[in-house]
Amino acid sequence: MNNRAKNLIFIGIFIVCLGLVFLVLVLTQPKQEDDSSKTNTNTELIEIISGNKDDIASMTIKNSYGEFTVTQNAKGFYVDELKDLRQNNTTLAAAGNCVSTIKAQALVEENAADMDKYGLSDANPTASAEVRRKDGSSYKVYFGIDAPDGRSVYVRMSDSKDVYTVLATSARYFYNSKESFISVIIMNQISSENVAPTIDLLTIKRKDLDYDIVFEDDTKNYAIDDVSMASSQVMISPVYAYLDIVNSNSIIYGLWGLTAVEAIKPFPTEEDMAEYGLTDPFCSVVLNAELQTYKLSIGNVAEYAYDENGNSTSEPAYFYGYFDGIDVIFKFQASDVPWATFMPIDILSSLMTSNYIYALDYIDVELHNGEDVNYYFDVTAEEDKSVLECTLDGQPTDIEAFKILYQYFLKCPIDALCLEDPAEDAKLLAKIHFERAVGGGDTLEFYDGGANRVIIKLNGTTSFSQPKSYLDVLGANIKLFKEGASGDDLQMIW
Repeated sequence: MNNRAKNLIFIGIFIVCLGLVFLVLVLTQPKQEDDSSKTNTNTELIEIISGNKDDIASMTIKNSYGEFTVTQNAKGFYVDELKDLRQNNTTLAAAGNCVSTIKAQALVEENAADMDKYGLSDANPTASAEVRRKDGSSYKVYFGIDAPDGRSVYVRMSDSKDVYTVLATSARYFYNSKESFISVIIMNQISSENVAPTIDLLTIKRKDLDYDIVFEDDTKNYAIDDVSMASSQVMISPVYAYLDIVNSNSIIYGLWGLTAVEAIKPFPTEEDMAEYGLTDPFCSVVLNAELQTYKLSIGNVAEYAYDENGNSTSEPAYFYGYFDGIDVIFKFQASDVPWATFMPIDILSSLMTSNYIYALDYIDVELHNGEDVNYYFDVTAEEDKSVLECTLDGQPTDIEAFKILYQYFLKCPIDALCLEDPAEDAKLLAKIHFERAVGGGDTLEFYDGGANRVIIKLNGTTSFSQPKSYLDVLGANIKLFKEGASGDDLQMIW
């Protein structure tokens, strides 16, 4: 017999053996259940107790945080120990629901002998709720440790040794402190149907600043100027300045809708206030609006932010705070209390003045940035008749080009506040006076501040600083304008 024939016989025998092994495995494997209801996917719940939250008179909750009593009256559930503090009625009602009817995921052990391994011993359960019904009956529920599935906890009735698992989400209320039931809403949001309240005065004091930041309502002038990108509020300290309507919104109106992360300490003592940095707070916010005064004190940093590598930074993530009228120390996310971290320059409009073009009488410009030059713009305007005319040093000008030039006058981006007066010998590089037809106006004075910067006084008060290049472009623009250049020829970037 040749080798090829021998190989074929060997391969055939090997295949037959494999077939016999496969047949043995099939015949000896466990028989599969045909009824899918008998598999481990059975999700039928087991009712441990049935009732209605409206039948509950009270419940006493005990856990690692202590003991407190929840009572139900005509208005709903409330924690007795929290007295007249505003409480989270939705959460309290949910707790009532979860303890009046309890449905288990599974029976873990019937008539268990060792309760300690489940955290369900009579002497020391992880948590418990003793429920008293309005009809005089009562029962007690023990809540234990987490089950291995990570979604459930162990539970049993105090008069039974049967151990069950229930979803952790329905039992979480009974592991929490009484403080968790305090409402964390500090002030309600402004209703979309309501007009934003008028801010008479908003004062912010900070320990890291040697000046107060103060805002007041400027609605009257705002209506005259019709500056679409400026807020109707203005900053009056440390300097007078207009606010960006978007960037300033959280500072001006942030108290409305203010919500804390959690309640830390109800009814704090003087020692508590000192411990959390609230006796002498890092930041205080006092708001006078519509005959009401509101005060928020922001104390110590509760937590610092972490960087992308998980390392702690010096950037605050949370602060402790206290709002007058709610006797609780709260924890706030830093972004929700921006008064503690913002800088005035962050919220200012790019407008150093907001004189509306149709309100102008004249603009007087002195330039001493090189050659001494004086320009006088005489403006005639009647907005209701769409009349706007301008002469420059007595000569008529192109009105469309003037509108673009005036945008350059106004939109001079402020990149820094300046509270120190220029040196006594500092050169006056430019002076611009805007006069309104109805009287009043603004005067800007630009002084050489060195290092290619200018120091700007607004109406005689040192207020801002900016690169000197603004004046260089301003002088060039006015010269081009006088020579008859169109608006397209004027530079808007400096």
